[in-house]
Amino acid sequence: MSRTETTTYTRHTGPIPPRPSNAAYYLATTQDLMHFYLFDEPKEDGSTPHEIIEHLDRSKLLAAGDKATAKEWAKRLKLKSWTYVRV
Repeated sequence: MSRTETTTYTRHTGPIPPRPSNAAYYLATTQDLMHFYLFDEPKEDGSTPHEIIEHLDRSKLLAAGDKATAKEWAKRLKLKSWTYVRV
């Protein structure tokens, strides 16, 4: 499955809209040699399976549009140790 868009859960409600960003955030392990979490959009109940892959393959990974969404996904996947990589 090819992933071409980012997903963002947060909405801006202030008078000045945020600038558009091409950045994407990918969940990764925290070791010196990072691996990346491969998953479909996580369900709130934590029942989404995931696996770890060796390389950042943006055609396979789900991209979060902001830090808050990446953090929400990590919580839903019940990850104890994670970081995100901004690309």
